[in-house]
Amino acid sequence: MSDQARIHEVWTAARSRLGATRRVELGRIGQQQLDRFAVAVDGSVADDVVGLAAPLFLSSVLVWDNGPLERDLLPDGNAADPFSGFDVAGLRLMAGGQELTFHRDLEAGALVSLDIALAGAELKTTANGPLLVLTVQRTYSDEDGPLSECRETFLGREALS
Repeated sequence: MSDQARIHEVWTAARSRLGATRRVELGRIGQQQLDRFAVAVDGSVADDVVGLAAPLFLSSVLVWDNGPLERDLLPDGNAADPFSGFDVAGLRLMAGGQELTFHRDLEAGALVSLDIALAGAELKTTANGPLLVLTVQRTYSDEDGPLSECRETFLGREALS
């Protein structure tokens, strides 16, 4: 199968998943997770914000379980099915940006769920060949409702030979 046929196949599969939502129960967010994130971001844990996560904590974690084995990753480091429902093997994926909306602070001990929906799938013609533009909507919630939303764009190109 040619790369251009593959990109059209992925686009068709993605369009069939538009609007489908999958819920992932992330569990309780522990203080240690938040502290590790704070250290990774700025090298310290500020005593006055212990208990609250930095706003970007939830959207910065792409895989909440153990993730795929290294042998199951694509050459670009992505999982073959990162969007739940269609395989992107044969394409190179690149980040295309995020739009974030924050509703409330995340506090340690919150029981968090994640709703993931494919919000867009466009195939664009460019001078370098077809470009697949996928938009994923992620909504993070706890028992009291939405915490934050992340609308993320991914760009797909044919794989390098």
